[in-house]
Amino acid sequence: MTKIKPPERINEEYVCIDSFIQHLKEIDNKKEIKHNEEPNDPPDFWVTISGVTYAVEVTSIVTDYAYNALCKKLVKDIRSEFLTSSYPKGKYALSIMRRPDIPKRGTTAWRTFVSTTATKIQEMSNASCGVESCLLKDSNGYLVIEKWSNQGTEIGLCKMEVMKWEGEVREEFIRILKERIETKRERLKDIIPRCSNIILLFYDAYGYGDVEDVKKAFLNIQGYEWLHSIYLATPFSDMPNKLYPNTPGRRGVFGYSKNEQWH
Repeated sequence: MTKIKPPERINEEYVCIDSFIQHLKEIDNKKEIKHNEEPNDPPDFWVTISGVTYAVEVTSIVTDYAYNALCKKLVKDIRSEFLTSSYPKGKYALSIMRRPDIPKRGTTAWRTFVSTTATKIQEMSNASCGVESCLLKDSNGYLVIEKWSNQGTEIGLCKMEVMKWEGEVREEFIRILKERIETKRERLKDIIPRCSNIILLFYDAYGYGDVEDVKKAFLNIQGYEWLHSIYLATPFSDMPNKLYPNTPGRRGVFGYSKNEQWH
């Protein structure tokens, strides 16, 4: 069984802080904004905006619904790539065990993984039925492709998490946000007495929904009044990262802020 080396992990902190600062500059490009990484975190960063200092902490969000959607999109893109290859042949099943770290969709890593996987499947076209290949394996799980038949031309998803209804998705997202906020409050308990301007940056790992979904979710959450602002770096863009060019860039949205200009 062969396997493809998984892509290097994206630095979520660098993605979020760049998205946050770029967003602030779009709101008011006249303000002077500086940032410094905190070597002995928490917090992850200190950001100074026009002389006012903010403690900035980053955390990640992963929902079952978002991961399922990512898996389905992965199969769809692999299928499209495979069908454009020379003499596609056979039926194949993709099995995803637990939650391996799949590249973020729309990124260079995603496109490379799709292309490499399609090539691997093409190489299996002359193999015996039942042959499988491990495409990705990490501490969170693994992804395997198995040849099922010499007949036809198809790639399908054999195993994955159970999908959820839209209402369940919204409830799950709200629950995760609440849990992350409480966890960060405990983590930042020594910072809170010293800094009243604490900003929480959420990294949406796989894609919850659009901007309006995010804003509606925060209407159903309480207990974040100790924070100055909450910002979400959304996954639906692949813009340049100005602060850390070797890291992907994202657009984002404020879910909450005491600064009316930031809404």
